[in-house]
Amino acid sequence: MSQQYCSISSQNRLLDLRAWCKQPLGQQLTVAEQDLLQDVLGDVFGYHLVQLDPSCQSDSLAASRIVHRVVQSCTEQGLEQAPGLLGHAEALPLQSDSVDAFVLSHVLELAHDAHQVLREMDRCLVAEGHLIVLGFNPYSWWGLRKVMFGWRGKVPWSLRFVSLPRLKDWLSLLGFDTMQTRYLFPYPPWQYGAGSIKKGTTLLHRLHRDNWPLLAASYLLVARKRVTTLTPIKPRWRPQRSLLAGGVVGTSQGSLRPNG
Repeated sequence: MSQQYCSISSQNRLLDLRAWCKQPLGQQLTVAEQDLLQDVLGDVFGYHLVQLDPSCQSDSLAASRIVHRVVQSCTEQGLEQAPGLLGHAEALPLQSDSVDAFVLSHVLELAHDAHQVLREMDRCLVAEGHLIVLGFNPYSWWGLRKVMFGWRGKVPWSLRFVSLPRLKDWLSLLGFDTMQTRYLFPYPPWQYGAGSIKKGTTLLHRLHRDNWPLLAASYLLVARKRVTTLTPIKPRWRPQRSLLAGGVVGTSQGSLRPNG
């Protein structure tokens, strides 16, 4: 089923990420991301919400006030519930200007061409539509572990981490306004540390700030597609001219009169 909707390598990376999200560290990060996603979705309105290639099975979309919610994935493997739509994030089987909100949870890290994924978001979103992105933060202990061990090919450390400032620049060029950003999960990327995480009681949590990337494992960005308005250009006023008989050009100042 897979090759029709995405490449073998893309599918394998997605399946590996879904498997990692079921491990202790992945579960802890997933819970933190889904809690924040629920808070954000409550403020997004419209008719159609699409989530692309979810890395985990969750009910976070239930917090959305948008009634029609669709999960699209290039494969249904690794999910408890089959997606409503099969398709590739870099070539969406959706009409242009048809979607009110997209949710991308670590989709850009999995894509061969992250720019193309964002261009598809721009194509399919309606004016003032929302894009919600969750991504791994490269400017943290998590990014350091990727640098040190990414060569081993294990997910998520082998994925391409896209920094929040770079993502904001890409979206700005496409005509998006960043509405909100949050860094989250200020804990080191080690399995033995995941079980001891107790929200509000650890020193790392007390030191964490939503806009400070150095400790955070991931980030959330909310962007809105900018409305393109046409500015009318006033024509330069020129005196009315008409071509008279004999090749004599008259002006709007008055008619030509014979001498005398």
